Amino acid sequence: MVPEHIPCGGYLMIYIIISLAVVVLLGVSVLCYMWYEAGNLEIKQLKFTKSKKGLKIVQLSDIHIDLLRVKASKISEVIEKEAPDFIIMSGDYITKQRNIPKFIDFLKEIKNHNTIYLCLGNHDYEAFSCKRTKEFYEYVQKIQNLGITVLHDQCKVFEKDSVKYNVIGISDLRRGEHDVEKAFKDAASDAKINIAFSHNPDICLSIPKGKADYLFCGHFHGGQIWLPFDLEFTVLRKEKLCKMGVKRGLHKVNNINLYINRGIGNVLVPFRLFSKPEITVIYLP
Repeated sequence: MVPEHIPCGGYLMIYIIISLAVVVLLGVSVLCYMWYEAGNLEIKQLKFTKSKKGLKIVQLSDIHIDLLRVKASKISEVIEKEAPDFIIMSGDYITKQRNIPKFIDFLKEIKNHNTIYLCLGNHDYEAFSCKRTKEFYEYVQKIQNLGITVLHDQCKVFEKDSVKYNVIGISDLRRGEHDVEKAFKDAASDAKINIAFSHNPDICLSIPKGKADYLFCGHFHGGQIWLPFDLEFTVLRKEKLCKMGVKRGLHKVNNINLYINRGIGNVLVPFRLFSKPEITVIYLP
């Protein structure tokens, strides 16, 4: 039999249906890829020295435990393999107070025998409506009970092979209670280098020159989801460094070696695009 002639309107409808199907398929494919990337951990090596006698640090940032796609067991495996002298964690672990038990379990998974220094990020404060309530202090105490040092504008001296290193944790810039002068107050004058860490990289602009040799931060997520023309930074971020083109990775700002970690977790949605979750392994002299 000879097929009936299809009216022009019929061809148009078929074209529209096929086009919609292609768009939906592409959309689903992109979402699936972003879901995959959010769980695809990258180990970033950052070497400031070739010597094996220096300091080895692991940096973790922006855990966002409620939308974390990387398993704690995987992170623990990486840490054990790298065997750092200590770990720094640069903020944003919970979004809501109900996330606390899950985050504490995460810390237990990665702690083992490791020395960990930790500061808080804007989301950690926002979980308590930006108020240092009884529940906030209980949150901090639960972290400290695991043998983890929480640094609020404080310095701890780490010693290795009779060499001293100042480890300075600076409170989150957005919180507005940071005290840079206080953070460096107890720094050992005979320390080899000053290693500072904080959540928001813009704190770099508030540190007097000569105070910090290195600064390790997070907060920007490396953009998390790529948008054309850097819109994820120029439109969605208000920080000064973003406007200066300082968004992720290693930079020299204010005469400080600044490294901005992409973080491990996710905010708003459990997706990433062209910004894999990152653990940074840092080698210092």
